[in-house]
Amino acid sequence: MHSQDATTTSVADETPGGALTDTFVVRLWQPPETSRGTALGLRGVVEHVRSGESTAFGDEQTLLAFLRGTGRTT
Repeated sequence: MHSQDATTTSVADETPGGALTDTFVVRLWQPPETSRGTALGLRGVVEHVRSGESTAFGDEQTLLAFLRGTGRTT
């Protein structure tokens, strides 16, 4: 069970290059069985802590796209 308390905060420290540091929570799991002989691979959910935005993913392209495009304030 997931719970969020009022003391949870996001880290937004300045790095030497001037960009903000974003914090993400990534949950991964592997389905227990194959489907019709096809390996399903890893599945997961990624959440951007500060904004609360999240998405499910089944491939690295979707995960990386979310990591690159979420929470940016440029």
